[in-house]
Amino acid sequence: MKRIAIVVAFWAAPLTADPLDLIDYGALFEQHAADVEPVSETRNILRLDDVTLIQDPAEIREYTGIDESGLGAVGCFVSILATIESAHAACDVSLPEEQSAKHEAYLGQAVSFYAENLPQPTPTGLVYLRYYGLMESQIEGARPFCSNLDLVTNLADRLFSIEGEAEVNRMLSQPRLPVAHPCL
Repeated sequence: MKRIAIVVAFWAAPLTADPLDLIDYGALFEQHAADVEPVSETRNILRLDDVTLIQDPAEIREYTGIDESGLGAVGCFVSILATIESAHAACDVSLPEEQSAKHEAYLGQAVSFYAENLPQPTPTGLVYLRYYGLMESQIEGARPFCSNLDLVTNLADRLFSIEGEAEVNRMLSQPRLPVAHPCL
């Protein structure tokens, strides 16, 4: 699992509270102001069901979201899908047909999950648009790894296996905010 996280870290866009930048965290903190807990001079937390949001203007990224459901962070999953797709696009290779079909199915499920679990109504078309923007933003950074595409193919093999499919189904089984941490 650590190797998968390393691969994602190589060229994935910075994992923020939401890699597709569709959640207005400031608005959530305002909307739930009565539930915000100060934990230090600059840091506040907000617990929304199985997700904890952290606000700290002293950090590089003011907001972080942590999925505490134990099911996996859907934002991380979306970043991994984008990483796999960007690596294959950068290196001008394709996933095997069966993995390509699973990738498309997973992407459809993840996009639907995002659209249904954002605090504001969001059309799936916008979620797809943001996903493809994330994927395309990673292509140039993926090119140096084309000589060692095993890192990505191992990731794909793991994700598109029977065990991976069970993990994905489990991850998407419970509604919650699609944050990116912890990433595997």
